[in-house]
Amino acid sequence: MTLIGEDSAQIAAAKRELVRIGVGHVRGAANGDIDKLAGASPLRSYRVADFTTLAAEIDRDTVTILDVRRDDEFQESHPPKAVNIPVHELSGRLNELPAGEVWVHCASGYRASVAASILDSHDRVAVLVDDEFTTAEKLGLTR
Repeated sequence: MTLIGEDSAQIAAAKRELVRIGVGHVRGAANGDIDKLAGASPLRSYRVADFTTLAAEIDRDTVTILDVRRDDEFQESHPPKAVNIPVHELSGRLNELPAGEVWVHCASGYRASVAASILDSHDRVAVLVDDEFTTAEKLGLTR
């Protein structure tokens, strides 16, 4: 993983947050204008949605829900059909995910954004659920 930020303080803060969720291996970092840093390489992105949007899409057969929270968080409550792979294990367990769209969530969106980037870097179709998990609970998306 390579971090890109506006300045070195932002990168340092991101490294601290990554360590807190079990991601300690950052290959590099850069700061500055993203277009200049990318050079000739095309920039990539993935879709961002919320739990309300997921509720409308959850019954499609091609949708996989990836819960990247810790095992104990998953056991407490999770969306139906969700696959639990903690974010720090994802790179080594990608083969456990079926083909198709992978909607990835966590408790607040931070771990999910890391996971969505990992999925995207492996040419998977990732949809980041950038929302508080309490929203999923309020929508009745959990069991």
